[in-house]
Amino acid sequence: MFSRYNYYACYLIFVFLIINEIFVDSIQIRVENKGGYIARILIRYHNSKNEEQLHTSGGLSAFQSSTINIENNANSIEIEVQLYAFINSLRSIFKTTNPCPHTRCFVIWGTIFKADWNEICCT
Repeated sequence: MFSRYNYYACYLIFVFLIINEIFVDSIQIRVENKGGYIARILIRYHNSKNEEQLHTSGGLSAFQSSTINIENNANSIEIEVQLYAFINSLRSIFKTTNPCPHTRCFVIWGTIFKADWNEICCT
């Protein structure tokens, strides 16, 4: 018979396997907002079943960062970062693709009048 501790051990192994599947076998897109505005990240891609997927970060406040995890075998990855210029008004800061799926990191800065960005090394 299983004791309570065996159930806990099985549960922890199960949780570890799920976390490993989500985070280790995934592509990460991270954006660090150093600008004076609220931004959002949009990631579009096709999954292993060739279904289009869309992930958004929601509002990314100034001096915050956000990471979006997508499945490792994704393809046709499009990355867009937008800023909220005014109420319900979004403007694109940049759009790029990820033709060779791998983890990428970006930094954005500036104001709603002049926003800029750069790709950085992921640390």
